[in-house]
Amino acid sequence: MKNLYSRFSRSLKVGTLALAIGAASLGANSVAVAQEALTIRIGQNIAVGTPLDLGVKRFAQLVEERSGGKIKVRDYPAGQLGNEQQMIEGMQIGTLDMAAITGSTYGNVLPEANVLGMLYAFRDPEHMRKALDGPVGDHLAAALLKKTDIHIMSSAWYYGTRQLTSNKPIKTPADLEGVKLRVVPVPIFEAYWRAMGATPTPVDFKDLFTALQTHVVDAQENPLATAKGAGVQLVNKYLSLTDHLVSNVVVGMSDDLHRRLSPEQLDLIKTAVRDAGVYQDQLVIESEKALLEEFKAGGVTVINPDKEAFREKVKDVPNTFEGGLLADIYKQIQEVK
Repeated sequence: MKNLYSRFSRSLKVGTLALAIGAASLGANSVAVAQEALTIRIGQNIAVGTPLDLGVKRFAQLVEERSGGKIKVRDYPAGQLGNEQQMIEGMQIGTLDMAAITGSTYGNVLPEANVLGMLYAFRDPEHMRKALDGPVGDHLAAALLKKTDIHIMSSAWYYGTRQLTSNKPIKTPADLEGVKLRVVPVPIFEAYWRAMGATPTPVDFKDLFTALQTHVVDAQENPLATAKGAGVQLVNKYLSLTDHLVSNVVVGMSDDLHRRLSPEQLDLIKTAVRDAGVYQDQLVIESEKALLEEFKAGGVTVINPDKEAFREKVKDVPNTFEGGLLADIYKQIQEVK
């Protein structure tokens, strides 16, 4: 894992040096060329150094390399451009070009997108990719474009499998009674965890560590890499491997940018998103294995809970959430082999 991060860091430095040398050799004419370059702003909400951050940086590197420097990408990590909801709004009004954010957040603007936050909807990362690279993903992309004018470049980056951390052991849903659980502020997450017996408490990600430290919340759920990036393991000393959600990242683009791109530029960006996603996914998979051991070594107690009891507790949510709005989409996902 460290070697992969180091190689990527070295490649960024080498690429930056090469660009600097090349720019110097072009002389005065390079000023005019630089002024004509297209600059894309892309935001994400997760800490620097996490797989998602490195995946976005990989995307930026690929775009600049493959465009010969004609397209520049400036990335803004760790919520510098606002939280995920604010980034969606930025893409809608054209003040933000692109964003890489968790798919379930789109449930705030598109009811059907709440399916991306349905617990135990996806069996594993491969099942998630097959579903979202197929008719289910096409349906959601078309609905999102119609509703928000946001274009999906990819909905199948693997964000990680979400696990539960807490300040007390959680082995069954009964252990969640009265637990204040930090959730992503979207309707489906609140519905699911309320069905589990917890008290869902929306907290912005950048405030998560402080909320846990000051006992505003008792527990949280995230992929291990994201939890590590927030320092969760320093305050929550119990990790329950609930595997409750195989979570995705949606890489979206504003309609304003989409209309300004030539077909060739759009194809270059889509290909770079795809290739950066492969790279990012591998980082996530490697980090999940390494971080489990790191958490153990750091004094976190790892629990293998009764996952069937958790599944049983929420089995009726697809049929009851907003009058069964998501039942058909959920069924389509379950039928993907």
